Amino acid sequence: MKYLIIGMGNFGRTLAEELSDKGNEVIGIDRSEHRIDEVKNRISVAYILDATEKSALKALPLDEIDCAIVAIGQSMDASLRAVAGLKELRVKNIWARAIDQTHRSILSAMSIQRIFTPETYAARIFAEKFEAKDDSQLW
Repeated sequence: MKYLIIGMGNFGRTLAEELSDKGNEVIGIDRSEHRIDEVKNRISVAYILDATEKSALKALPLDEIDCAIVAIGQSMDASLRAVAGLKELRVKNIWARAIDQTHRSILSAMSIQRIFTPETYAARIFAEKFEAKDDSQLW
């Protein structure tokens, strides 16, 4: 599979590396040169690019990707602008990270295929591990 991941913060970078390690082709995007430098040797291609600008997204091989994942986790505005740009450019399979319930509602109204909140998912996993009362399973 070929993935486009927008946002190379902690979550986006880890997701990009894991998907790449499993044999997938991953294109990573971030505005931060530092974040791109940290990931560029672990994924197929990494671009320093402002994904909130539709003109910047047009430079990407969007017709070749199987799934675009907007992993931006600090700015609802940036996330929504990136999603809107992808939608306008007719990217078919878009997944997006929701920061809160309002963000989730807006993404849902935009007909995003999958909306996820990694912090909520991780908290549920940890709660299950704590309930197991076996410290060895926590890490």
